[in-house]
Amino acid sequence: MAQDEPIEVEAFYRYGYRGRDMIAIRAPFAMSADAEIIGRRVRVGNEAHRVRGVFRQISGPIQKGEPIGVEIDARV
Repeated sequence: MAQDEPIEVEAFYRYGYRGRDMIAIRAPFAMSADAEIIGRRVRVGNEAHRVRGVFRQISGPIQKGEPIGVEIDARV
């Protein structure tokens, strides 16, 4: 997969959090740190978005399929 090719994700819903545009998704792969997906593009249906941040209730590695909130850049 090319670095800038959008990653297909399963989304639950869109929401706002402290002025941020967010999407609740299932993590598409296991990550040792949030930064592994930050800056990457994700595809939700027919829309691609760049991930600006990850927000979750717990700390530590992210497991594949774990529900996470991602802040998206709607300009992508």
